[in-house]
Amino acid sequence: MEHAGHRERLRERFAQAGLAGFAPHEALELLLTFAIPRRDVNPLAHRLLEHFGSLPRVLEASVEDLGLVPGMGRSSATLVAMLVPLFRLYRQGLVVEQEKDTGETDLLALCQALLMGEAVERFYVLALDKKGKLLGHSRVSSGDDGETAVYPRLMVQALLRYGASACVVAHNHPSGTLRPSGADLQLTRALSEMMRPLDIQLADHVIVGGDGVFSFAREGLLNG
Repeated sequence: MEHAGHRERLRERFAQAGLAGFAPHEALELLLTFAIPRRDVNPLAHRLLEHFGSLPRVLEASVEDLGLVPGMGRSSATLVAMLVPLFRLYRQGLVVEQEKDTGETDLLALCQALLMGEAVERFYVLALDKKGKLLGHSRVSSGDDGETAVYPRLMVQALLRYGASACVVAHNHPSGTLRPSGADLQLTRALSEMMRPLDIQLADHVIVGGDGVFSFAREGLLNG
């Protein structure tokens, strides 16, 4: 069949040069061939792009949302939906490897690795010891729409569990913007005040948006 030859040509192109020169629909086609073995997936790739608007939005979609597109079964939706989480694990692994080589954790890079590509707002707390060494991290809240509800009790529990002396809090802006909102500034002040009686220093508040990262500490806004 003609589409079988097309599949092989796509795979050969990838074997020779990776995804260089691939159009978004061709990259999706290639991916879908591994979940849908005996059907022309070109129309499905186009439907996905039309439904979600762009390749990044397709890859950030949930299994449930992908399943709403005609032609997407559970297996194909799972394959597409796992790519961004898999790349998060890859990015987190790079941070761990760097820590092994240098003895230090790049906390901003870790925040990016934890939150990149998230389609909803999520909130993490990173626990640090007295010397600023990473003890661990926990996701303490997430929201489906709008601003994340932050649960101080869960945050405190996580920090006390790690025996933290300092912490970094991080959340993402799914819109991609990096500038902190008025609510972000208020939240930073409230968190700093909340940590003070516990003798835990708020070392930074990090916002991840798109491919960038905003650090309150770096911008001199941590206490502002």
